[in-house]
Amino acid sequence: MKTAAVLMLIACVQTAVSLGSKNVVFVIVSQPEPYHASVARRLKQDIQNQVSQIDKQAPTVHITHEEFPVAGAWTIIPLLRPLVTQYKGSDVRWMFFMEPHTAVRCDKLFEALSAADKQEETMWVGYPLSDDEPTIIHHFTFYEDLEEDGGFVYPHFANGFAMRIELMDRLLHQIENDERMLEADFSIDPAFELAQLVYGPKDSPGHGPLLTPDLSFCVVSGDNCATYPRQFDICGSPIPEDTIYFAVKTWSGFHATRARAVKKTWGRHVTHLQFFSDIDDPELPAKAVGVPNTKTGHCLKTMTILKEVVKRVEEMPHIKWIFLADDDTIFGVQRLCELLSCYRGGDDVTVLGERYGYGYGKRETAAKGYDYITGGGGTALSVGAARALRACACGAPSAPDDMALGACAMHRLNISLTHSPLFHQARPQDYARETLARDRPVSFHRHSSPEPLRVYAAWFQHDDRAVRRRNHRDEL
Repeated sequence: MKTAAVLMLIACVQTAVSLGSKNVVFVIVSQPEPYHASVARRLKQDIQNQVSQIDKQAPTVHITHEEFPVAGAWTIIPLLRPLVTQYKGSDVRWMFFMEPHTAVRCDKLFEALSAADKQEETMWVGYPLSDDEPTIIHHFTFYEDLEEDGGFVYPHFANGFAMRIELMDRLLHQIENDERMLEADFSIDPAFELAQLVYGPKDSPGHGPLLTPDLSFCVVSGDNCATYPRQFDICGSPIPEDTIYFAVKTWSGFHATRARAVKKTWGRHVTHLQFFSDIDDPELPAKAVGVPNTKTGHCLKTMTILKEVVKRVEEMPHIKWIFLADDDTIFGVQRLCELLSCYRGGDDVTVLGERYGYGYGKRETAAKGYDYITGGGGTALSVGAARALRACACGAPSAPDDMALGACAMHRLNISLTHSPLFHQARPQDYARETLARDRPVSFHRHSSPEPLRVYAAWFQHDDRAVRRRNHRDEL
């Protein structure tokens, strides 16, 4: 009896003990680009310093591009096998996934995960996001059957989210044994797509756990926050806008509408602006590229534009960057100049924009998957990167231009593409409010309601006036 009582007492004490560094693994989903890699290393050092003060032990902190350099790691799915293999059966009970710009207060995080650990039904936690209506960035997927339960929710990746190792192991088993689990060609929003994977196919007789909301995973910093997103600080002064060559892909049918909207908005604040079209139009100005317009893809047209722009900037040694935009890309010049202060232009090889993925979501294509910078939100290319990408080719004139460049960069040229969440392929209303509130967006895409002049005025006009004032002072 005494032995049984002692064992019960020990079990109670163990249950009451809070989680510590031996029970939680930190996973920083990082990128090899020098700026992002340095931010990830600083976050790792900060976590190590905090934990050493809390329980005098060294935490386990992984930087994915250094320790798990697998294609598509940013989608989380390729990380499941190496992490489960390494930690299943150990003292580790939770994995905390975060971005390099996630701020973490480890004491508060351990408290939050200790509380979650006591709830057996809680399998993963984070700040809950949801869609008010079907949206293009989430494949127009909407879960009507969950409306009465508060709707389908997915984690705000910028805050980080935590998963039990048991859930990761279960997902891995399901992926390897149920072909319906991986059916998506495209990877767009990894947090939403991971939540879909956890929940399971819509027609499944049984579903996995929805994300458990925890508001200590904050949108903005507060005293009780365990995590929150840090803003992207600029790295010194904004680069001069006249070191960027702006190339806009258009078509004669849009010269009087979309192209004019460019000239009324961000086009007023740049020095080197050239439209490329199917016909010459000196009023814009637009140059004919000699490629017939296609309804979709535009690969041959974009490659022709890229080669022409590189030829031009070779005679303009002060140009360090080339910005490729669609005629319905809406963006802020000042914000772009601020952002590019953190990256290497000129002869270095840098390709920056909003990253999508192709092939990672299907078992049969995962090994051949690749990243690409989706063109609608704009693509910033260092001159060195643009030179290298001239070697790429199109499978067909109407092949998707951004995907062709991405596949070529990754599989042929071994160029890493750099993701920035400040670029946006869709309209402001297509994103959760919390997602846009994290920072100062650089771009949006598509002309629809609200019309482009209003979008530009609401998001970018104030900052771009600073560019105009600065250029005016320089002329005096």
